Amino acid sequence: MLLRCTILLFCAVMGSGVAPISENVRIRLQGTTDGLDSRGEGFAALTEHVALWNGDDASLPAPDLLALAKNASEFRGALFNIFGVVELSTQLDTPWNGIAELFVRAESGTLFGVYLVGEQIPRVGATLRAPAVFYKTMEIAGSDGQLRSYPTFVTASVVVATPALPDVTQKMFLLIPALLFVSGILYIVVKNKNKQPPRNRERVHSSDVIEAAKETATQLPDNASDALAAMYEEDELI
Repeated sequence: MLLRCTILLFCAVMGSGVAPISENVRIRLQGTTDGLDSRGEGFAALTEHVALWNGDDASLPAPDLLALAKNASEFRGALFNIFGVVELSTQLDTPWNGIAELFVRAESGTLFGVYLVGEQIPRVGATLRAPAVFYKTMEIAGSDGQLRSYPTFVTASVVVATPALPDVTQKMFLLIPALLFVSGILYIVVKNKNKQPPRNRERVHSSDVIEAAKETATQLPDNASDALAAMYEEDELI
């Protein structure tokens, strides 16, 4: 309980566009039940609260996901700075229109849930960093049939930090200087080639060609087969 109060006091002192929950929201959270995949009055209170956020706060502490899963009631309503890669994204049905349910994997490999209020939804595979309020833990059955508990948070799309440029885009920017360098070399080579004086080609007179053709024609037999055989013989001698 002391740890929870310390975190809430820290958030209140820092004061930003990411406000801690009010006493009214805390009261509405009292009926929240961990483990069940359900959303009730407490969830509605948190979605209404984060919808009023209008800024980021990178100074918030990172959550201890294992501690949250074991002692959810001690941290319910506390603010954290969540970070991870989006693994799955779905839209909730009525009455929770406009809210997306994300499954995010932390750097440690631990999976946690995020309820995102707003229209801007990060794509699967994108990096997500945002201030968020801890909601509760939920249990989900794995492929082996065992139930596993994972923490869930609520936040708003307006406070999700814009991720850095993808690696592919960064690599493309790094290639630009190299491409400019290669283009400069090609330009110099082509320019120098155009400056070289044209080669003097020996002109062949048509009279020489005709005379050579006459000599060759007189040496070949009149019969087409014999002429072809003679040409093969000349090629072999050459």
